Amino acid sequence: MCYNKMASHITIRERKVNLMLKKLKKQLGYTKRGLTGYFQNNFSKIPNIPADLTPSVIGKSVNNKPINCYQIGDGPIKVLYTFGIHGNEIGTVKLAQHLLVWLKEQKEFLQKFKIFVIPCLNPDGFKLARKSPQYLKGGNLGRFNAHNVDLNRNFLTPSFQKKSVWSFGKNFSESSEVYCGEFGNSEPETKAFTDFIEKEKIKILFMFHNAGREVMSNKNELSKKLVNSYCEKTGFKYVSEENWVILKQTGTAKEWCDLHEIAYVEVEGSTRWGSDRKKQKNAIQATLDLVAGGGIEPPTSGL
Repeated sequence: MCYNKMASHITIRERKVNLMLKKLKKQLGYTKRGLTGYFQNNFSKIPNIPADLTPSVIGKSVNNKPINCYQIGDGPIKVLYTFGIHGNEIGTVKLAQHLLVWLKEQKEFLQKFKIFVIPCLNPDGFKLARKSPQYLKGGNLGRFNAHNVDLNRNFLTPSFQKKSVWSFGKNFSESSEVYCGEFGNSEPETKAFTDFIEKEKIKILFMFHNAGREVMSNKNELSKKLVNSYCEKTGFKYVSEENWVILKQTGTAKEWCDLHEIAYVEVEGSTRWGSDRKKQKNAIQATLDLVAGGGIEPPTSGL
């Protein structure tokens, strides 16, 4: 009897110690990434968008901020690159600025393409994240729009739900309930985005997130080939359709693209606050090369 009580007491104490060590490890991870993020936000040089590139405004955010879109090239193949759907993913917006500078220099190559770049789909969340980066807490503030909606769960799809799950952390071991809006496409940001895609008849979409070091496709065959190339160039992990289903995401851009026969590539970069341009520039180049002249025929519908 005494032995069992002692054993039980030791077990409870061990659990407490393990829980404390787990929390400490998590906080140390936040601190390490946060310190890196502080230097990336304050000391890394990010180029300005070229002054001669004039954006079109495809819509407004909840707080009436413009959602800008830049066009480079006037060729037959349309590709859309979208960043900052989650406003706290600051590094994606920086990557967009690097991408615009680089694309501007590719005059001969761009004769084949009409490329659209939306640097920040969630300007309200981005503004909040820039003001309060939360370096020591993981940097989650600003993920949602001003209605507290997770925009990447607000698309008009059969799976849409008002509340859904956001999985995060190492191997997506943690999760939290998120609000997805009153109905699919309820938010001005997602409505402006899908209206623009339909208006321009976009058939190739890259969506940038961070920081999971992963790339995923949708059911589209071109998408799968582009993702394979992206993984090869970056070393990021390929996330299969089967693995993604386990996360139980609803109302996503991926599902919406499946419905509209769009080749969708979702990229999770390697850093929350940094541009990640060295890793991703070559992958972006490689995927454009594949579409332009590597034996892969782009979708003809709407091009």
